[in-house]
Amino acid sequence: MGGVLEVRDIHVNYGATQALRGVSFEAREGAVGLLGPNGAGKSTLIMALLNLVPLSSGSFTLFGQQSGNLGAALRDSVGYVPESQGIRSGMSGVAWVALLGEVSGLPRQAAVERAHETLQYVGLGEARYREAQTYSTGMQQRLKLAAALVHDPKLVLLDEPTAGMDPTGRDEMLDLCRDLVKQGKTLLFSTHILKDVEAVCSQVVILHKGRVVASSGLQDLTRSQAQHFLVQWEGRREEFVAACEKAGWQAGDGQNNLVKVVLPMGTEPKDIFSMASKLDGSIHRFVREQTSLEEVFLEALAKESA
Repeated sequence: MGGVLEVRDIHVNYGATQALRGVSFEAREGAVGLLGPNGAGKSTLIMALLNLVPLSSGSFTLFGQQSGNLGAALRDSVGYVPESQGIRSGMSGVAWVALLGEVSGLPRQAAVERAHETLQYVGLGEARYREAQTYSTGMQQRLKLAAALVHDPKLVLLDEPTAGMDPTGRDEMLDLCRDLVKQGKTLLFSTHILKDVEAVCSQVVILHKGRVVASSGLQDLTRSQAQHFLVQWEGRREEFVAACEKAGWQAGDGQNNLVKVVLPMGTEPKDIFSMASKLDGSIHRFVREQTSLEEVFLEALAKESA
């Protein structure tokens, strides 16, 4: 799959404050999780991609077109779900979505028709004529999604789309995001909730202090860091654990009464078998335990902070 969005060495400064410091990554088709703690630069990056804050340096391409040449094409190709605001008081759901459709370039009648379609799609068909300000938090988030989809964009930028939602509303939003990916849309899903990324995304970009500290496919990222193994040891468990620790490896209790061994990068699984061959016992089961996204996330932040 080709690149939809290519970000090249983007810097954004607010006066003397460096909000983004050389951000580069490529977003392929599908859902891309944009992760990072508060203040990492996630929202600033989204604002920069929408041309709502100027780039101090760097550039990006969207569907092969340079950012400086996009103009109205940016409005046509991108939808945006803001974390807060995004709803005007005194307007019904359908009126608000239709208005944004017109702002996106649709003729009025087409905008009204698309507003009804997208509200039905996000599950707000029966509430379309209610004043949007009376919607629950979950309904308002889905209304913002409908507004982002009204002009049928190829790329949708979502800034904390499940913020403040109850478990049911969160599941509904994640289901919609997965369905959008199936329809061929690309999502840039900015969040601090790791489980949401695991549920929706196939690619992950981790930001910390305005820099990209990790960027890869979700499976590649977790597998590449996976130096966690579960070992069924037939023999004196304490002797095996002690030998692991003497070798400089972490060892302790794992699931199903197995021993969890964590190897440092550069060490290979065969080293465990070599060590075990010198002990009075044997390995009866040996499996690689895939590193969780949380472990990868915390390790990436720790390396950047070191």
